[in-house]
Amino acid sequence: MPSHEFAIRNVDGLWEVRLDGHLRSGQPTQMAALHHAQALAHTAAVRGRQSKILVFDDGGGSIEFPATEHAADPA
Repeated sequence: MPSHEFAIRNVDGLWEVRLDGHLRSGQPTQMAALHHAQALAHTAAVRGRQSKILVFDDGGGSIEFPATEHAADPA
């Protein structure tokens, strides 16, 4: 299954959301950036793509959220 990586980090006071290294959005807060990344990851999952979200802090540490996958429709 194809996979995407969303990275969220604070750059000069703006929380950037990057998809596979490409800037997708800038948000005013960390939570707004996380919500945006989650919405994009959900959309990708519906299209059959697995995604993970990494949130970086100012010290270089990160938190990884589990990969999202689209659940199969019940038959």
